[in-house]
Amino acid sequence: KSVPGSYKDPYGGSGGSYNSRKEAEAMLPGDPFGSLEHRAATCQTYSERVEAYNQRYAYMKSWAGLLRILCVAELLLGAAVFACVTAYVHKDNEWYNMFGYSQPYGYGAGSAYGGYSYSGPKTPFILVAAGMAWIVTIVLLVLGMSMYYRTILLDSNWWPLTEFGINVALFFLYMSAAIVYVNDTNRGGLCYYQLFKTPINASFCRVEGGQTAAIIFLFVTVIIYLISAVVSLKLWRHEGARRHRELMEREVSHYCKIFSCCRRSRIRCLLCSSDDRPREEVTYRQLKSVERKPELLNGHIPAGHIPKPIVMPDYLAKYPAIQTDEMRDRYKAVFNDQFAEYKELSVEVHAVLKKFDELDGLMRQLPHHPESIYEQERISKVLQEYKKKKNDPAFLEKKERCEYLKNKLSHIKQRIQDYDKVMNWNVE
Repeated sequence: KSVPGSYKDPYGGSGGSYNSRKEAEAMLPGDPFGSLEHRAATCQTYSERVEAYNQRYAYMKSWAGLLRILCVAELLLGAAVFACVTAYVHKDNEWYNMFGYSQPYGYGAGSAYGGYSYSGPKTPFILVAAGMAWIVTIVLLVLGMSMYYRTILLDSNWWPLTEFGINVALFFLYMSAAIVYVNDTNRGGLCYYQLFKTPINASFCRVEGGQTAAIIFLFVTVIIYLISAVVSLKLWRHEGARRHRELMEREVSHYCKIFSCCRRSRIRCLLCSSDDRPREEVTYRQLKSVERKPELLNGHIPAGHIPKPIVMPDYLAKYPAIQTDEMRDRYKAVFNDQFAEYKELSVEVHAVLKKFDELDGLMRQLPHHPESIYEQERISKVLQEYKKKKNDPAFLEKKERCEYLKNKLSHIKQRIQDYDKVMNWNVE
C-alpha cells in the first residue's frame, strides 16, 4: 500500500529507482533503428521530390521545351531591340526637321556620279517588324505551354513544319530589320561621303551606344530565330519517330493482350483475336505418325561420349496392338475424347504462332541505330518484353502438350487402322 503523495514507478520499485533508470537512459545514445527509419523516410521523400521534379520539368528538357526557352529569349531580345530603337527616335525628328521628307540636296545624285540614295530614317519599319515578331512569338509561347499543344498539335504531322515556317519567316523579317537599321546608322552611305560629313551633320553620323546595342540585339535575335527553325525541324523528326514507336508498341501490346487472353481462356482467345479482323478458318492437317529414330554411331565409341537417353512415350506401352473389339471401342473412345482437346489446343497454338510471325515482321522494322539513348532504351524494352512473351512457360507447355497429343492420337489411330485391316482380311 503506497503512501499518499508518493510517486509510483511504472517499472516497479521505488521512485528513486525510476529516476535513476531515466538518468541512465538519458546517458545512452538514441535508438539507432529509429534514426535509420527517419533516414529512410528522408531518402524516400528526397526520391519522391526528384521524381516529382522530373515529371514537372521533363517537358522543358525536350525539343518542344527548348523551343519555349528560345521563345522567352526572343521576347527578351525583342523588348531590348524595341527599347533601344525607340530611345533614339529624336534623331529621326532632327533629320526630318533639317532635310524634310526628301533626299538631302546635292547628295541624292545617281550612282554614276558617286552619289548615295537615302530618303530618310526607316525606324517605323524596324519598330513594326520587331512588334509583329514579338506578338507572334508570345502567341507561340502561350500556345506551346498549353495542354492543347502537347496533346493535339504535337501528335499532328503538320504543326512542327508550320512552326518551322513561322520561325523562318521571322528570321527573314528580323534580318531585313537589322539590315535596314545598319543602313540607317550610316544614313544610306552618306556618312562615307566627304561632302556630307560637315560639323552640322556630324550628329547624324555619330553612332550612339544604344544604337550599337540595338544592332547587336537585332543580329542575335536573327540567330535565335534561325536556331528555333532548326529545332523545329528536329522536333518534327523526333515526333515522327515517337509516333512510329508508339504505333509499334500498340501493335505489340495488342498482340500481347491477345496472347494473355489465350492463356486465361481458350474460347476468349478466339473472341479477342476476332475484334479487329475476321475469324480465319483453321485447316487441320492429317495426323501422321511420327517415329523417333534413336541416335546411331558408326565405328567405335569415342572416349567420354555420353549417349543421350531415349525417352519412350508412355502411350507406346499403354496402347499396344488391338486384340479384341472391346479394346478397339476403348481406343476409339479415348481418341474421340482427346481429339477435342487437341483440336482446341491446335487452334490456340496456331493462332499465337501466327501472331508471333506478324510480330517478327514488325520487330524487323524497328530502327537498328536509334537517334537517342532514350529511344534505344525504349526499343530494348520492347524487344525484351517480346522475347519474354515468346518464351512464356505457359505457351511452351501448351505447345508441347499439343505435340504430345498429336503423336498420341496418331499412334491410337494407327492401332485402330491396323486392327481394321486385319479384321477385313479375316472376313475375306
